[in-house]
Amino acid sequence: MNYLRNTWYAAVWSEDLGQAALPRTLLDEPIVFVRAGGGEPVALADRCPHRFAPLSLGKKVGDSLQCGYHGLRFGMDGKCIYNPHGPIPPAARVTTYPLLERYGMVWIWMGEASRADPALLPDFSVIADTERFAIFRSTLKTPANYQLAIDNLLDLSHAQYLHPLLGNLDSNERTRFHTRIEGNTVWSLNDMPGEPVTKLFQMLWKSDSSVGDRRANMRWDAPSNLLLDVGFTECGRPPSEGATLWSAHLLTPETESSTHYFWAGARDTCREDTVLGEKIRVAISAAFVNEDGPMIAACQQRMGGLELMELGPLLLKSDAAAVSARRVLAELIEQERQPDRPHAAG
Repeated sequence: MNYLRNTWYAAVWSEDLGQAALPRTLLDEPIVFVRAGGGEPVALADRCPHRFAPLSLGKKVGDSLQCGYHGLRFGMDGKCIYNPHGPIPPAARVTTYPLLERYGMVWIWMGEASRADPALLPDFSVIADTERFAIFRSTLKTPANYQLAIDNLLDLSHAQYLHPLLGNLDSNERTRFHTRIEGNTVWSLNDMPGEPVTKLFQMLWKSDSSVGDRRANMRWDAPSNLLLDVGFTECGRPPSEGATLWSAHLLTPETESSTHYFWAGARDTCREDTVLGEKIRVAISAAFVNEDGPMIAACQQRMGGLELMELGPLLLKSDAAAVSARRVLAELIEQERQPDRPHAAG
């Protein structure tokens, strides 16, 4: 499968990466993550160049990973530093990947190392802003292609049918949809005025009103990182006066048919209530695992191995953002494959 490679992908939450080797498949490539002695994260190809044993099945020895099969040791720069069987062969090294640790996440660059620019990482500072928000994180697995998961997030009109916690039965009749494209960023903007307070926001709503103005605004940055701003306010009042729940949805392909789903929430209401926070985290995670995941996987199964657009799907107004994101991503992948090809106007 063709992936966009010269970009940042979420790899592992910072708190989940310690001194022990952590294996993970990203973009169909086996990679092992570890922290060096100074605490900095390191990513190596999880394949010894001798017999191709997973280095993650070995152990950390000082600032090196020792292969569990024949004992070769590889430093944090990927070079073999010890061969118990004789001299170190010149080819004894493994690929390393540029990493960036920011916003509580270790990000990986899977393309040309010389092009790994931290300035290209989109802004997800809200999920690390502990001064203003209560933060909670989760790591999930979606048994489907990452673009189907992106489609699901950019078209939130499914919430009223799939998620009793998150939507109301007649939400779409009130929703005002709007799509905005800025460079390689696509916005899916959803305003729902006069909306009954959803079950999720009943946990955070401090008003006696049974209705309010709801919003659900999703930002997609190529290739697969999304930031959602949802909130409820009194009818006609500015968003700053109501309850807000931000959430980051960082999707990294594992294989063509499975996706790492890193999710983080940041709420500005009832921040000190840790019991409520855990209740919200568990409830939303359950919605992803028990509702979104199986539905997306079922869609993929029915597609019979074909790509979505190859099947000529019926498109609705609410699909505009998802289709726009697919077009932007396809253009970026094609530019990467053929850098001398003239760019499409747009």
